[in-house]
Amino acid sequence: MILKPATHRALLIITFLFISVQVFSHGDLTKRINQKTKEIAESPNDFKLYYERGFLYQQHVELNKAMEDYLKSTSLGNTDKVLMYRIAEVNYLSEDYKNALSNITKYLEVDSVDVKAKKLEAQILFKLVAYKESIAAYHFVMNTMVDIRPEDILEYTSIILADNNKNFSKAIDIIDFGLAKVGANTLSLQLKKLEYLKDSNQVEKTIEQYNYFILEYQRKEFWYYKKAAYLASINKQEDANIALKLAIVTIEQLETKFKNMDSILELKQHIKSLESTINN
Repeated sequence: MILKPATHRALLIITFLFISVQVFSHGDLTKRINQKTKEIAESPNDFKLYYERGFLYQQHVELNKAMEDYLKSTSLGNTDKVLMYRIAEVNYLSEDYKNALSNITKYLEVDSVDVKAKKLEAQILFKLVAYKESIAAYHFVMNTMVDIRPEDILEYTSIILADNNKNFSKAIDIIDFGLAKVGANTLSLQLKKLEYLKDSNQVEKTIEQYNYFILEYQRKEFWYYKKAAYLASINKQEDANIALKLAIVTIEQLETKFKNMDSILELKQHIKSLESTINN
């Protein structure tokens, strides 16, 4: 599914809010903004107050107001590197990538080994289609970050493939690196590995990956069917038929309440349809 630009931007902002800041309800944020505004009225030259309100505005997804407060804080003498980072972040979220890059570059001149800043730099460079520079920045992140998340691994592989859409070997290596770091049974990474193996036409490894899901996950009937569909797509009809039979056997072993679920009834129809396609 390809997201529309507006939808993608909204998801990006939400992701940043959950990852970068403590998220409050909008009602609570409004109260805190109002309180901070009163404090500013009493101390209009306090750059700390403008930064704090700007940060609240950012959490409230009022990016223009956040930037106004950040710039006001700067004009009043705030030179804290955290403010520099927030300005870069807001420019990135506002899709002003050139200014975002300028901001994060200045930040990294002060703190060149900040992992969070290097990650933001990589994301900005990606948006500017500077893929090789983005990969270099993300390579630093991968080798330095302590608490790597599956999302980080997936983002890194997407940048690698944007630079070279045939470089599946590197992308899969990164997935394997991620699985070693965050856990061998991390579903999102294993699914992405399957996708990359299929896209790179690594047949035997793709079949092994389907077998992994069959062994590791309870709903084996679905994975037997998916494996059968893949085998049929590469003209391995006999093996596909075996996988379909195993899917049917697995369904028959289910408790009655599960057999009557809509998803299982639908799966049985898919199995029947695939059987018909393979054998006719």
